[in-house]
Amino acid sequence: MSELFPTFARFFGRSDLPAWPWSRWTSTPWWPADTLASKQQGLLRILSAGLAERLELAPLVESFAKEHRGRYRRRLYRLAQRLNTGTPLPDALEQTPGTLSDEQSLAVRFGMQSGTIAEVFDGLTDQSDQTIRQVGHRLRQIGAYMTLLGVFLLLVLSFLVVKIFPQFHAILRDFYLEGTESFHLLNRIANLAIQLTPLLIVVLLLGVWLTRAKWPRRFFRRHVVTRLFKPIRQLRSGSLLNLLAIAHQAGRPLPGTLSTLARYHYDSWVRQRLLFVRNEVEQGANLWQSLATARLLSPAESRALQHTTTTDSTVWTLRHLADWKESRVAQRLDAYLDALLPCVVLLMAAAVLFVALATMTPLYQLIEMLG
Repeated sequence: MSELFPTFARFFGRSDLPAWPWSRWTSTPWWPADTLASKQQGLLRILSAGLAERLELAPLVESFAKEHRGRYRRRLYRLAQRLNTGTPLPDALEQTPGTLSDEQSLAVRFGMQSGTIAEVFDGLTDQSDQTIRQVGHRLRQIGAYMTLLGVFLLLVLSFLVVKIFPQFHAILRDFYLEGTESFHLLNRIANLAIQLTPLLIVVLLLGVWLTRAKWPRRFFRRHVVTRLFKPIRQLRSGSLLNLLAIAHQAGRPLPGTLSTLARYHYDSWVRQRLLFVRNEVEQGANLWQSLATARLLSPAESRALQHTTTTDSTVWTLRHLADWKESRVAQRLDAYLDALLPCVVLLMAAAVLFVALATMTPLYQLIEMLG
């Protein structure tokens, strides 16, 4: 293993030196800089090389785990243990969610059962998932911007409510002034927030748990998101077309391919429609027309595929439709994010302006009365 992975060698290449039980002396930094998508791409390449060279996958995965820390290392160790016990690779991946994405795990099972695993791995390692990764990166940037400004605004409001506003109330009472509407409105909002603080803390903790815990995220990803967001349906439809193109190019019958996808697809919305399409095809219906009826293809896409006459033209059409769907979704999501950021900035600016008005108008009222 040290010949295949020289970076796993202990201190300066000497494996005979003692090490602390909790340290592996690897090149892994204490603070991992890789994203989950890049880690999953690395595992895909490890598995692809291992299957191509007919190597044992469990030692490869275990060695790869030593190059990571935290949750992903534990996932890889569990995957290696399952492979060591003889669990087939697709089952081991599904029993260890998070080692690969749902789409990648489905593609691996599809490739193993259809005999196209080499082509599947070539497609997966070439895929960069730029659409989802860029959207996630921009959403994290917007979330970080909102969090930082929100914390700063909360600190300023806390200082105003605790220190400044009581003094304002005393001064206004001394001069028989009522104060401005914005000043009283901000006071009411602050008092309401103080009363609802326990509920807000519970909601915040629940939100953190929902975004960090594995089960809620997996449930949302597999049962909810496709029903709510049309762009996600388009992306998963494009992934489905890519798998159909691989099977059709390899000469596999498409009804059998649909049966595999309908049985193992991770998304419940897609799986139900694939089951419908499979039943329709078994009764003699046209495949592409059935996919359009199930809303996995548009009528125009279905007509384009029905007019293909050769295997090469069908494969070419499937792949270009998949690429077109992904590029269209990317453009639409970019437009949504371009509109979201100004809305967030305007919302924060309105909050700052409201706090400034609520703070400065009593001073202006007092100065005007004294003048």
